[in-house]
Order: sequence, then structure tokens, then C-alpha cells
Amino acid sequence: MLTIGFTLAYGAMFSKVWRVHRFTTKTKTESKKKVEPWKLYTMVSGLLAVDLIILMTWQIEDPLQRKLEIFPLEDPGKVSEDIKIRPELEHCESRNHSVWLGVMYGFKGLILVFGLFLAYETRSIKVKQINDSRYVGMSIYNVVVLAIITAPVTMVIASQQDASFAFVSLAVIFCCFLSMLLIFVPKVIEIINNPSDKLDTKSSTDIGISKEDEERYKKLINENEELQKLISQKEDKIRILRQRLTDMDSFNKST
Repeated sequence: MLTIGFTLAYGAMFSKVWRVHRFTTKTKTESKKKVEPWKLYTMVSGLLAVDLIILMTWQIEDPLQRKLEIFPLEDPGKVSEDIKIRPELEHCESRNHSVWLGVMYGFKGLILVFGLFLAYETRSIKVKQINDSRYVGMSIYNVVVLAIITAPVTMVIASQQDASFAFVSLAVIFCCFLSMLLIFVPKVIEIINNPSDKLDTKSSTDIGISKEDEERYKKLINENEELQKLISQKEDKIRILRQRLTDMDSFNKST
């Protein structure tokens, strides 16, 4: 369940940052094309299918079995009786458990590294309709860092059941909380501050705008405003000259 949950959560962010990267790298002939939503769903479904194939192959070829880990005898605390305590810990493992974990971690590591690369490539990109691309990239950084820390630590403290469970639980909760905070809180704040923009967002197209295009657009707007001012000044001068010509004609006729 942890593997599938990770794929569904991270796969959604991965597909979104891949969509932003596609907008910034497409050629001029593809400028009017857009990434269809079904392609993003297909990407997440593909990642989920790979997970299911690995898990099913693992369960069929090397099924999980109950194993008992026995620790050295311990003296009970504050008990006068002549007894010893034998701690035992049950594990659910297969014969080649480390190999299957390596395969799973390798696959997850590849998509984490690729997602980190895409997030780095699109760190300064602003795309219309995907205005949270920066926050998605920050969420990917968050997932990568926590995954790199959590995976080896849980393998080291696997024999300490309480510590392992607490560490994994806190890592998952913190990762999900921080990712949702980065993605949804800015949207809520934007809706509260600009409630009239919701209709514009729904009716606008799905064309990407990079940071350079946005700066160029602002520059063109400023130049257009300056040209309009010059045109207005010229029109005022023309109007004054016409008025003078009219006055001169009327004066000549009167004389």
C-alpha cells in the first residue's frame, strides 16, 4: 500500500512537472498543440502498472513468509523471581527480500532523480493554467529529500519495531502535509484574494507562457502605451494646425 500510495501521489506531481517541461521545450510547429489530460493519466497509470508488475512477480516468485527474530535473554526489571525474558520480533520477509527491495528502490530512485531533474529545469518557468509549477517542483524536492533519508534509516532500524514504525509514519505524514501545504494553500489564498479570476481560469486556453515570453509581452505593452501617447500628442498638434489653417482661411475671406 505504501508503494502504490507513493506512486499515486508522486506520479501526479511528476506528470504535472513533465507537462510544464513539455511546454518549455516544444518547437514552433508544436506551439499550438497542447498536452491532453489523458496523456497525464496514462503516465500515472503506467507508473502504477510497473509497481503492480513488480509486486505481483515478487509475490508469485518469492512470496512473503513469517520469520521470527530472537534476541538475547534479558533480565526483568524490579522482579525478584528467577526468570529471564526472551524478546522476539516477527518479520514478514521473503528469501531474497533485499533483492526485491533493491529492485523497488531502484525503480523509485529513477523516477525520483528524473523528477528532480525536471523540477530543476522548470524552476524559473511560469506557465498559464499551471501557475503552481514552482510549488510542484518544491514538493518534488521535499519528496526526494525525505525518501533519501527515510529509506536507509528504516533498513538500519528494522529490528527496532517501535522506532521504525514511528519514523516511517512521521516521515509519510510530514511529506504529505508539506506537499499539500505547498500545492493547495497558495491556490486558496489566490482564490480569496482574486475571486473574479476563477471564471477566467476556466475559460482560458492551455497555451504555455515562459518567463521570457512574459517579460517580452510586458515590454510590448509598455512600448504600445508609449506609442499611443505619441500618437495622441501628434493628433493634438494636427488638430491645432488644422484650427490655425481654418482661422487663416476665414481671415483671408473676410479681407
